[in-house]
Amino acid sequence: ANALQAQGARLGGAEGAALVGEAVTACRAALRVRTEAAHPVDWAATQNNLALALHAQGERLGGAEGAVLLGEAVAACRAASRVRTEAAHPVGWAMTQNNLANALQAQGARLGGAEGAALLGEAVTASRAALRVRTEATHPVDWAATMVNLGLAHEALAENETCVDPEAALADAAPCVEAALRGFDAGHQPFDHARAAALLARIRGRFDGA
Repeated sequence: ANALQAQGARLGGAEGAALVGEAVTACRAALRVRTEAAHPVDWAATQNNLALALHAQGERLGGAEGAVLLGEAVAACRAASRVRTEAAHPVGWAMTQNNLANALQAQGARLGGAEGAALLGEAVTASRAALRVRTEATHPVDWAATMVNLGLAHEALAENETCVDPEAALADAAPCVEAALRGFDAGHQPFDHARAAALLARIRGRFDGA
């Protein structure tokens, strides 16, 4: 499933979408053996991978069908968190919280309105939870990735139809991404650094126009 998802992301287009769909199918197949009762840790890992594949599939499909898949990605992350707890598996828990935040952000942006705003608020909460483990001192790159996701959630809140103060939401987003740039070394993580820099420029541009 992981290989199919990576291959699908690399290829893009209809061929890539088909491979991501196969990744979802492979995860579901693995869960016939990797059950929560018999193999809880492996089950949680596969639920996490299923969430990533469903998220990728939902983003590609768009529309109502894609929104359903994003909701399934959220559910898979929440399921994994039953085993991947902060106390027992802090690093895995933080990874799953980060993935949950990504899925909630995508789902919230897709749905819009009050329902979408509520999901985006949950995305903010999940990112902040992950940062209890993913600290700048102990996990700087993961910390930076989660800070970017937190910035994206605030930006999406600014774009939501129910937001009464987009400028304030954008003002919350910018420092998150500014901080993330400390964690991404331009030489060692050029893609992530460039992506964060582009996001910061976009947020600042929208802030100026808000």
